[in-house]
Amino acid sequence: MTELHDLTALQLAAAYERGETCPTEVVDHLLARIGDGDRVGAFTTVSADRARAAAAGADRVLRSADRTGLPRLFGVPTAIKDLEATAGVRTTLGSALFRDWIPEHDDEIVEVMADAGLISLGKTTVPEFGAACYTEPEVSAPARSPFDLSRSAAGSSGGAAAAVGALLVPIAQGSDTAGSVRSPASACGVVGLKPSRGLVTAGPAGHDGMGLSARGPLARTVRDTAAFLDVLTTRTGAGTVHPPRVGGYERACDASVPRLRIALAQGSVSGAPVDPEVAAVAELTARTLAGLGHEVFVRDQAPDPELTEGFRVMFTALVGSRTMALDESALRPIVRHLRSRAQEFTAAELAASIGAVQARARAWALAHADADVVITPTVTAPPTLVGQLRDDSDPAAELAAMTAFTGNTVLANATGFPAISLPLGWSSRGLPLGVSLTAGWGREDLLLGVSARLEEALPWAHRYGERAGAPAAGRA
Repeated sequence: MTELHDLTALQLAAAYERGETCPTEVVDHLLARIGDGDRVGAFTTVSADRARAAAAGADRVLRSADRTGLPRLFGVPTAIKDLEATAGVRTTLGSALFRDWIPEHDDEIVEVMADAGLISLGKTTVPEFGAACYTEPEVSAPARSPFDLSRSAAGSSGGAAAAVGALLVPIAQGSDTAGSVRSPASACGVVGLKPSRGLVTAGPAGHDGMGLSARGPLARTVRDTAAFLDVLTTRTGAGTVHPPRVGGYERACDASVPRLRIALAQGSVSGAPVDPEVAAVAELTARTLAGLGHEVFVRDQAPDPELTEGFRVMFTALVGSRTMALDESALRPIVRHLRSRAQEFTAAELAASIGAVQARARAWALAHADADVVITPTVTAPPTLVGQLRDDSDPAAELAAMTAFTGNTVLANATGFPAISLPLGWSSRGLPLGVSLTAGWGREDLLLGVSARLEEALPWAHRYGERAGAPAAGRA
């Protein structure tokens, strides 16, 4: 029997339209599931009263005689990453220093979601300042993979991905500076999209200044991902570079996909070896696309230490760019390490690293100019154990381990290209294994069209009944 938490975002919207349920009923159901035990550590803060008030308001609108012009996902529950300031809601940034911070304003992405009628159930767990590819903050429980609670949900959008994978919300907002949407999507068995640079507004104060970061959707289906991207691109302004697709991204899921040239890039730009099971899923994806009529060819992804090191300098500078007075002794060791290293760089060294990354990103794009889509493993290994990547005694070693794990994810941040992680494979232990597809700048429509065909060929929806992290009473 299908329960409310089993419904996707678009299925919920359709159920509202048919009068089969209402936002209040859905919000109450999902809040009860979270309250029964957020075993995956998805939420740092649950804003139950606000969610119920928003749901009641949505009920009134949906009961009105004229629903013309309502947003596509009006009344659908979601969650906001705890790095986004949310007026009146505790926003910790994953840091004990901000444990009690309640902002007075909304970041622009929060406004965009509210304008679309989405109902946030709270703030999803992040590592401190988003500065790790695992999500184990001091202010809340670690975010865990819904398929094995001993495994990390990765990061930094670990809580968001865990919330979606555990069926606590159908969609959630993430952000991605070095793979922070795609790595958690892989670990939690969901879809995660990093949009093209400049597609989704960052707001006047939300741009990182280097063009690495992008806000993006996490969902259980490709179509929900596309519909949520339509929401996130409804506002253009500060930080946006190009307009969204005419007609919307959801329509791209139904569009005919022409015969494409697709490259399977084997290996890792970080130089880390790719786990054999992870590599095998990427190869399965390539064979599947070949079977769908596309021209698929294989090439090696050579390690690129110049890109990797330059990107590391840029990322370190971003973590060190917070200029407010902070009690450095209260920060996590990895954050202290990054901030300390950032103080050692000169402006000339940072500029040189930016130039090197731009040059290497262009070289990668030119090397793959003959491909419409590039396939890579999302990350180099199955979900790691909680605590496995953390090394408080040697943060430099921790940074190296995180770089090895994320592997190729930095390429899309460096190039600005869109990339999507799909849960196309499963390890011998039943762990989700993501595969990444990358296309040229502004070609989210192409990625979504190809991804929709892969979802049909290699479906994963049945896997959510096998998850370990949802409350037992609500298991599908």
